[in-house]
Amino acid sequence: MTKSKTPIIIAICLILAAAMVAGTFLVFRPYYYENLYVAPTPANLSTASSQTAENIYGDFYVSPDGSNSASGTVDHPFATVERALEAVTMLNKDMRSHIVIVFMAGTYNISSFKLTEKQSGTETCPIIFSSYGDGEVIFTAESSDKGDGAVIELDNAKNITISNITVEGSTGSGISIKNGTNINISGCTVRNVYGNGIEVEGTDISITQCCICKTGSSAAVISGGNTDSLTSGNILFDNNLIYSVAEADSASPAVVIGGVGNSCTHNEFYNIPGCAVYYSGNLNKIEYNYIHNCLLENDSMAAISSSEGWIHYGNYVRYNCLSSLGSGENSPIAIAPSSGTTVRGNMLINIPGTGVYINGGRDINITNNMIINCKTAVNYKSNSDYLSSGNTAWSELESSAYKSSEWSEKLGDVSKLKTDFADASDPLFAANPANSIIESNIILQASGELGTFSVEAEKYSSTKNNLVLKLTDTEIFADAENGIYDIDKDNESILAIDFKNLPFDSMGRY
Repeated sequence: MTKSKTPIIIAICLILAAAMVAGTFLVFRPYYYENLYVAPTPANLSTASSQTAENIYGDFYVSPDGSNSASGTVDHPFATVERALEAVTMLNKDMRSHIVIVFMAGTYNISSFKLTEKQSGTETCPIIFSSYGDGEVIFTAESSDKGDGAVIELDNAKNITISNITVEGSTGSGISIKNGTNINISGCTVRNVYGNGIEVEGTDISITQCCICKTGSSAAVISGGNTDSLTSGNILFDNNLIYSVAEADSASPAVVIGGVGNSCTHNEFYNIPGCAVYYSGNLNKIEYNYIHNCLLENDSMAAISSSEGWIHYGNYVRYNCLSSLGSGENSPIAIAPSSGTTVRGNMLINIPGTGVYINGGRDINITNNMIINCKTAVNYKSNSDYLSSGNTAWSELESSAYKSSEWSEKLGDVSKLKTDFADASDPLFAANPANSIIESNIILQASGELGTFSVEAEKYSSTKNNLVLKLTDTEIFADAENGIYDIDKDNESILAIDFKNLPFDSMGRY
């Protein structure tokens, strides 16, 4: 009798054991999708609040039903943008605190909306262009007149605000700002343009709360500041929604940011065929963005990618959430940082390729990141091309201001680099993948490994105090099954690596 029950008891025990294993793994295998195991996306990310445009009173009013022979009042509005600009130039700005031009709902065919120094505001009297009342205000290009130009052009303009206007229908870009100063673009929509959505060059410029979609090329191209003196451009690209861009050229990044001291923050990117953010220059910040469903067609770049070489020091890639990259048939990269970049506090989740990829870079700080369900967490390679004196990275370095007092003060690591091939074994020889730190990261992946490192990367850089776990080791999180990845600070394994909880509720739009 006892013998007959033994197989049953063993079978029950095996079933229970299998159920326990399956239950543990279920957290990171809720469903099977395009050959990828999918972990729950963080559930406590920031969510965008609804933006309601406030009615403002104007000095001049414009309506599609107006007349250019009218007085421009709310009851007798102008008919065209051009007539409103004409009226603005007639006013004495010294006697005013601001000048406001408001547009009533409707479509305006733009033949010439170009603001120059002549149409600019002053520091004490800015000029504001805004929508008025209910309904959408649409500026669309008259293609026969605009050619490849932008619908709205600002050339050497200053102290201008444009808010709550929809721009569309250009064979060129939507909004172009060249050598602008104190320009604010807020709450605007840019769509259905063949070129770039918004092009920005200048100082003290903000692009906020905008929606940019259906562009042929990039959503935004941003540059400002001086790389020799490391003077900041102070351009802010913040709290914007970017999707379905680069439709004519999948190799175009959604946002290109260069120059010095500029920021790409709190934006959401999705349905992007290639790279989400490409950065170069110095002291720029890519922070608090939510990047998902990118690299859908072109994974030759990373979702956050950068220029190689040694002149793009001092940039920050921090507190971003990157998830669900690629189409399921490729091996995308989440972050490919330039030399001298700080990569800190990011959540990289469900990346079928590599979390952080370094191709011969140096002086990179990779700390306090969560890398979950990536095929390879960190791939740190040597770049044999750098060992050729003919590589352009050397000429870029020599022609830069890296030995100047300004660079020495603000970018100390790069100012110490050596270029003499006779010192090729010196850690300070630029070509060596040296002085990078991979520390205090939490990594959960199938292989349970930190990543792959070249012999030179292991020799010249350091990895320490990383917590590397299997996908089943989810007990360190508050509620991983429901996408809550906060950790218990008193957990012994966490205390050992001194990991700080990530600011999930600040990642994304607000």
